Amino acid sequence: MQKELLKMPKNKDKKKEKELQDIYNKIFAESVKHMKIYEPQMVAGTLMAIAIRLYRTTLSEDGFHMMLQTVMDSEQDIKPYFDDDGETIH
Repeated sequence: MQKELLKMPKNKDKKKEKELQDIYNKIFAESVKHMKIYEPQMVAGTLMAIAIRLYRTTLSEDGFHMMLQTVMDSEQDIKPYFDDDGETIH
């Protein structure tokens, strides 16, 4: 139920899906650049802090709590970018 609240509704147009993929790609590319200079945990922590503050600013109190709970409940579903051999996971 909670995961469904965070998903984009199916009736959203293709433009919104493209925008979401576009901003993901841009922020990911920028993050990779930063990881060449800083430790990945520093980059991840910074992105996480920014994300949580954005959610706190834009969501209701209940929405914010549900979002954090959804993240916690999704722990087993989150995959790394690389496997144990350093190969990219698709």
